[in-house]
Amino acid sequence: MNTGIVGKIASRLAGWPHFLLACHLLMLHTLAFGGWQIPAIRLLWVVAIGLFLIWQPFVAGERRVELRQGVVLFGVVLVGVVLFGVVLVSTLLLGPWLLLIWCGALAAAIGGRVLGTERPSERSGYLLAFGYLVGITVLGVVPEISPAVAIDPLLRGVLARFMPLFLPFLLIFPAQAPKRKSGEAFDLFYGVMVFLVLAVFVLGTLAYMLIGGAGYVEALFKTSLAVAGALLVVAWAWNPRGGFSGIGSAISRSMLSLGMPLEHWLMQLSEESERYSDPALFLDAVMPRLQAIPWVVGVSWRAGQRVGQSGEQTLHVHSCQATELVLSVHFHHQPSPAMRWHVEWLLRLASEFYLVKLQTRRLQHMGYVQAIYETGARVTHDVKNLLQSLQALCYAANQPGDPAQVAALLGRQLPQIADRLKATLDKLQSPQIEHLEQVEGSLWWRQFKERNSHLQVDWQGDAKAGQILPGPMFDSVAENLLQNALAKRLRQPVLGVCVVFANGSLTVSDDGQAIEPSLAATLLSEPVNSEDGLGIGLYHAALQADGVGYSLALTENRTGRVAFTLAPRD
Repeated sequence: MNTGIVGKIASRLAGWPHFLLACHLLMLHTLAFGGWQIPAIRLLWVVAIGLFLIWQPFVAGERRVELRQGVVLFGVVLVGVVLFGVVLVSTLLLGPWLLLIWCGALAAAIGGRVLGTERPSERSGYLLAFGYLVGITVLGVVPEISPAVAIDPLLRGVLARFMPLFLPFLLIFPAQAPKRKSGEAFDLFYGVMVFLVLAVFVLGTLAYMLIGGAGYVEALFKTSLAVAGALLVVAWAWNPRGGFSGIGSAISRSMLSLGMPLEHWLMQLSEESERYSDPALFLDAVMPRLQAIPWVVGVSWRAGQRVGQSGEQTLHVHSCQATELVLSVHFHHQPSPAMRWHVEWLLRLASEFYLVKLQTRRLQHMGYVQAIYETGARVTHDVKNLLQSLQALCYAANQPGDPAQVAALLGRQLPQIADRLKATLDKLQSPQIEHLEQVEGSLWWRQFKERNSHLQVDWQGDAKAGQILPGPMFDSVAENLLQNALAKRLRQPVLGVCVVFANGSLTVSDDGQAIEPSLAATLLSEPVNSEDGLGIGLYHAALQADGVGYSLALTENRTGRVAFTLAPRD
């Protein structure tokens, strides 16, 4: 027969797992109820093995081996020959003990599949198959083993003839072929647990017969009740309830605690993380603690250019790598897969703590750089405003007039400009978020008008008694708004500028042309390009105001009235 046709048939059958399982169970039923004693019927064992190989959830059988892979092909052929020989030998030696072992292994395989299946219909099908297999084991195979296990021949004949009528019900429950490559087709832990439960059930029945002197059917019934009650108690205690953590969590904790419990390791990581903010020092403190595990003789680590080690360095090593970080644990002997799995978890937790601390440090550095950038932007505009004030003073000093008035003007303005320049240099040397240096509102308003008394500006309003406001922020924002208005006057010579201070709010307005709508929409929310100076300065002014609980807004924007208002945020 063409091998391609055989492959297509096998692939088509693999898509019907419950059909394969039903056929396999039918052949086991035939062999269990005396068929193993007949040589012709014993050949069904070979067909049963073939059906199982197509159904089995362990190894994918549809992989293709290329002809050029000679070594692999030879190995596959050799394994096939050995398997064929094992099947022939098992066929010749087929007996109730072999059937009993096979039924136990098959029950474990079905149990490992049913507990990992999410679809209710598929799960019901596997439960039906499992129950049928248990029936074959206790009613068909076990009575063939010992003469002491006696069942009424009439009852045994009825079971042999009519039990297979339940197998077609398997086809009612649709099932999908196991995804063997995903590793989700079979749960080894639950499979072993099912095998042990079945073994306890069979051996318990035989032990009850021997000790209690009861018949097989009676012992089977009472043992079923005992096992069912025990499973019910275990199922009740498996999940957490009423302050009890549950058997499941206890088993999981035990499996995850090969030498060092995970919760203990997490506690150590948290302690060292709080103690050391530097990622390198954190690694130096954490990694030697892994030597507390009995089967660990040494550790080593590399973080970028920094290298460290502790204890003995052996050839038996397990490493965990994450970007520039490499963590290694050394053993006396070659570690088992369980040890490697456990150490992998411990190292991954340590690497996550390290990467978080490294990311935190980088964010701190970026925050400092951002503070430098923002401070530099603010200082740039403060220096620009100071330069404009100095230029205005120089212009006033060169104008003809009374020297005494000029000297008085310079005497009032120059000390204030010097103080503001010193404060600006302090900001540049120590970049930080805007501070809340409070000043009296009336004092600030008087000094601000004195500094700009030489300008043609309409000053209105006054501060309430005892009113307090953040002086440095008001200085920076007010100077920016006023200089922007004066720069606009250079383009519109007849422009009138008005500054109003009332109720803790400052408004700077002009009677010129309105700002373009597209520009006005983003003027205070992002840096913009503008030929009259209404750009990055206003953006940073808005950020300054927002940082100390104030808001800067374009309250009016129409031809004849353009107003910016600095006011406390509601």
